[in-house]
Amino acid sequence: MSRVLEQAARVRIDAIHATSDEKRSALAQHLTPPETAKLAVSMFSDLDPNQQFISCLDLGAGTGMLSIALYDRYDGHIEKLDAIEMDTVLATVYDAEMTSIGIPHELILGDALVDTPRKEYDRVILNPPYKKMPATDERQNLLPCKAANLYSAFMSVGLSRLTQGGELVAIVPRSWMNGDYFTPFRKYALGTFSLDALHVYGSRTEVFSDTKVLQETMLVRFSKRAQTDRIKVSQSTGKRDEIEIREYMHQDLIDPKSLVVRIAPGCSESDLETVSSIGLCPSTGKVVDFRSKDRISEAKPDGDAVYRLLYSGNFSDGRLNHPKPIGKAQWYVADDAKSIRQLTNPGSYVVVKRFSSKEERRRVTAYPLFLEEAVALENHLNFIHAGTPRQVVPLASKELALGLAMWLNSTFVDEWFRDVSGSTQVNAKDIKAMPCPSIDTLEEIGVHWEADLTQSEIDEICKGMK
Repeated sequence: MSRVLEQAARVRIDAIHATSDEKRSALAQHLTPPETAKLAVSMFSDLDPNQQFISCLDLGAGTGMLSIALYDRYDGHIEKLDAIEMDTVLATVYDAEMTSIGIPHELILGDALVDTPRKEYDRVILNPPYKKMPATDERQNLLPCKAANLYSAFMSVGLSRLTQGGELVAIVPRSWMNGDYFTPFRKYALGTFSLDALHVYGSRTEVFSDTKVLQETMLVRFSKRAQTDRIKVSQSTGKRDEIEIREYMHQDLIDPKSLVVRIAPGCSESDLETVSSIGLCPSTGKVVDFRSKDRISEAKPDGDAVYRLLYSGNFSDGRLNHPKPIGKAQWYVADDAKSIRQLTNPGSYVVVKRFSSKEERRRVTAYPLFLEEAVALENHLNFIHAGTPRQVVPLASKELALGLAMWLNSTFVDEWFRDVSGSTQVNAKDIKAMPCPSIDTLEEIGVHWEADLTQSEIDEICKGMK
């Protein structure tokens, strides 16, 4: 590490110690470690032989780690570096650092979404805040596209400021790659710019460990040119680990219709079908508890129109437990036509949890569900059946339910999902696209079901049936 980066690293640590956890959380600050900064700037191209100087922009500059790494990377070839920072304390630190090193710069104290200069830059770098951005935020009207999160808003602003051939590198979560919320951003970014390179960190804890950020983090490079034929994908566990690099054709990673971005082709080279193509249908639980308060009860009411209400929390260790002390009322009264339509009828199903916490080891978690009577399924559960979105039909056999649950719990499927999505949320649309063997094969897998199988045992069974 160079002398200037070592100095910047010390300044960063001092700033972290001087800032309360509450303030960092409120501003979604996660100051860039020097190792990550060095890797980020290494993703930029070398200077064109005919280009002596470049203009640069640092959005959300913090203490200046990325600016200094950029200066170190291009060694005197930066004509001027503009930086935007809204935290007055960090801005003061930034200005002092850049001045002491002798880096020509202009610091703008303000909001990057509002105050970024209306001019173009050869290089844009950013480690933006990771925080939801409401649709009602007035700044939405100033952006090139609607943003679901501040980080995608920052990225869109940075992209809009690129010169022809200019490049942007961002340190961001993986959630932009998938899901409806980020569709406007993907349409803008992938429709106007070239996705050139991705670097993925395997660890959710290490990259920003000293600022207590728990996030699946990646580096991404876009450039203002036609889409490149090949996209470079690199990977490491943490910020100090060995890096593996591969290249893929852009059509193997970017879906032309949904514009979903995959980290790797995944199962595109296999003969597997999908959950949807073998005739199965994922749906979402129909009961939204806060909208049905008048029908939900903690104690089981008297009467014949009372049904179990199942939440994600009722499933654990491969089993259904009801009632269970999860802090939720778990009885549902269905005594009219509308409420009865909310029920799931007897039969065999597979439930898949919609949400997982960032610290959980798995994203896709499935359970077989065998009903002898109708139940109500809460909205935080997906369930798989053999019907259509409008008509639920139970699965053909218990063995199919057991085999499908085991298959979805395999490391293969979990890794596939992580490759196509950076989200902690698994929606019915995601399940439809999951790779899946035939019905017959799933039933064969189901013969081996046991609730307490280890992950390695599940993987071994599923591997032998692929």
